[in-house]
Amino acid sequence: MDDEIPSGGLLSRTIINIPLVFWRTDAGNIAALENRCCHWGAKLSLGRVENGGDRIRCPYHGLLFDRTGQCVSAPAQERVPARAKVRSFPVIERHRWVRIWMADPAQILDTR
Repeated sequence: MDDEIPSGGLLSRTIINIPLVFWRTDAGNIAALENRCCHWGAKLSLGRVENGGDRIRCPYHGLLFDRTGQCVSAPAQERVPARAKVRSFPVIERHRWVRIWMADPAQILDTR
């Protein structure tokens, strides 16, 4: 349910054996990423939400990921490799239910 995802906080869940982290942006939208940092596999759910909820920081080395899963900042590095990313998942809220698309995002169906 939508009330399980706190404003400014993180929610960890596993769906079909994939660990996920959910959070809300300041605009109230829900974001979802795989709950493993691409660097050492640390749980992103142990990190923190930053930049108005649009980004999440890994608790281990401090990598900063945007809602698409792309690493946008790394401590002590000017350039972040384009391959530094985690898998993101499309999420919608309908009637207080949170729905996540676990398959290929290119194949998502419009259920409106």
